[in-house]
Amino acid sequence: MTATANKIFIKHFIKQYLIGLFIFISLVSLTAIITLNLTFTYPWMSRAFNLDQATGFDHATLLYNYRRIIHYLNWPWVTTLYMPDFPMSPTGEFHFWEVMIIFQVLQVISVLLITWLVISIRNKLQLLNHFNTAANLTFLIFGIFLWIMLIDFDFFFYWFHRAFFNNDYWIFNPRYDPIILALPAELFMIKGFIITGFLFLISVIVKIMFYRHQKNV
Repeated sequence: MTATANKIFIKHFIKQYLIGLFIFISLVSLTAIITLNLTFTYPWMSRAFNLDQATGFDHATLLYNYRRIIHYLNWPWVTTLYMPDFPMSPTGEFHFWEVMIIFQVLQVISVLLITWLVISIRNKLQLLNHFNTAANLTFLIFGIFLWIMLIDFDFFFYWFHRAFFNNDYWIFNPRYDPIILALPAELFMIKGFIITGFLFLISVIVKIMFYRHQKNV
């Protein structure tokens, strides 16, 4: 292989994986938003973890306050998180504001993915190759994440927050931020498994489509 051919191959490889990385990040963003809005899962988790006993509120009240959180995270024009049954400290409010900013960034990334798909849909073969690269990244990265979560979710939970937040405001004191009693770590663990499941399902479908195309070439 000549030097020119090497440069072309390396350039193509880098481009392929940069686009694949963009698709991977976008799919993570999209599945995170979808999982966030699966509010019908909260009543089940509320009963499974006896959150009524932990908080002193019935399941309907807990669901209402949980939906207030989701509403706040989803819509940028909602500037105040109002939960009638749960007082919040200034640091607690600030943490939820940080989470809201993250989810709005995820929304922007998801919109960019959809826009890019509409523009690129004509070149289905190239699109499939890019999605196959994203599937490879998904199996690698979320395979590692899943392994860590299954072994020690507390370790994963801690370093996840360290990666996204430059403060300790996410460590709530139930005395000042009793909402944490309604949002136990197990809830986030289940949501993490749901996100991983969605991503693996999408990746498996992409892989099946990719290998079917390879056989027909």
